[in-house]
Amino acid sequence: MAYVSKTPIVELSKNFRDYIIPLDHPRLHPNDRDARTHSKGVLGEESIFLTPVAQGWLKLYNAPYKGFTTDGNVRGDLWKHDKSANGPTDAMVRAADAVLKAASEVERKRFSYAADAYEWRSWSNPEVIIVDSGIRLEEMSSSLKAAVHDLLKASLSPRGYEKVVKAMKVNAFLGEVTTLKNVMNEDSYHFCLFGTPAADKPWGFNLFGHHLCLNVFTLAGEVVIGPFFVGAEPNEIDDGPEKGMSVLNQEEAAGLAFMKSLSPEQQKKATIQGEINDIDGSTMPSGRWNPADLRGLGGAFQDNRVIPFEGICAKDLDESQRKALLDIVATYNELLPSGAFEVMMTRVETHLDETYFAWLGPVNDETPFYFRVHSPLVMNEFDHHNGVWLANALPKKYHIHTIQRLPNRGDYGTALYDEWFKTQRT
Repeated sequence: MAYVSKTPIVELSKNFRDYIIPLDHPRLHPNDRDARTHSKGVLGEESIFLTPVAQGWLKLYNAPYKGFTTDGNVRGDLWKHDKSANGPTDAMVRAADAVLKAASEVERKRFSYAADAYEWRSWSNPEVIIVDSGIRLEEMSSSLKAAVHDLLKASLSPRGYEKVVKAMKVNAFLGEVTTLKNVMNEDSYHFCLFGTPAADKPWGFNLFGHHLCLNVFTLAGEVVIGPFFVGAEPNEIDDGPEKGMSVLNQEEAAGLAFMKSLSPEQQKKATIQGEINDIDGSTMPSGRWNPADLRGLGGAFQDNRVIPFEGICAKDLDESQRKALLDIVATYNELLPSGAFEVMMTRVETHLDETYFAWLGPVNDETPFYFRVHSPLVMNEFDHHNGVWLANALPKKYHIHTIQRLPNRGDYGTALYDEWFKTQRT
């Protein structure tokens, strides 16, 4: 058998401007197309990598919901309503009522669903519309869009809302760089409202689109946010009125600092199989890579995925390392408002001895990497990606995906909803 060498790809520049697709490239034309026209064109072309991925996602979407687990079995002892929870449910109700008041009857019908509706799971993070649920911000009146932003402010911490707005602005910057401003902008997100807003009943909402997806559930002081996805390509605006704005630096720094804090023996235990510059999954275990999520395991439509714990367990860490591991989770959950944040972190800390940290890639300040924090209650992922709207074939530190999953039916507040629903039948 003849030996065929696999020549490594070499890319020296770390500046995203060196990988901008030429503006006369067919992929960027017509540049006045809107999101739905763009989506129809992409999904109608089998040669585009996202098309078969999306077909697989829709099969997963149509499967009954079970929950994200480590072995296929849901642990039922983890998510219980905390009577001490004092999240801003009342303020959220007022803000949601204002959304309903600002909407026309047609708009309300488009974005309103039952509290346990299937459409919770319709979110996805590409700029391509996979499931067209709810109503997009860009289709709303200015008063309705403002009301939705007020709902976000009421539901998130100030820092969390700031992160969301930055993700929107960075997405708009990518739209400007690619001249696809009708496809990627600050308003290219779907909004859905689930249930009837009330202080003592379960309800919530989601907001999703390119590089930003939030699923927010509340019940009597509990506020749960998951799954959520925040990403960017590039992650810093280098021109215009928002020059210098960036996102996801804190998550990147926290993961790298934690890995550096480990001894060589601990780093070896934390490191999982694969190479960061793997562009086809050939160095990774079967099923652990796809062209949309790369190394990410908790992305869109992965609601029933089975992912065993991997890496180093918190039981094998010293106290400073255990605190640093919790700090990573806290950084991801800075989206949560006061009250809800404390409840979440108490839950996570209770199961710290069942929490694992996994790493893929070199350990230095220059090279891209992937990491995962995984416990019975939370899974946080960070991944540097190759180019989608930029032309770099290898991962670069300016293209980032972050994901949070809440295993064992924590996603979408499902376990809390299930618990509440049982009380209504007795």
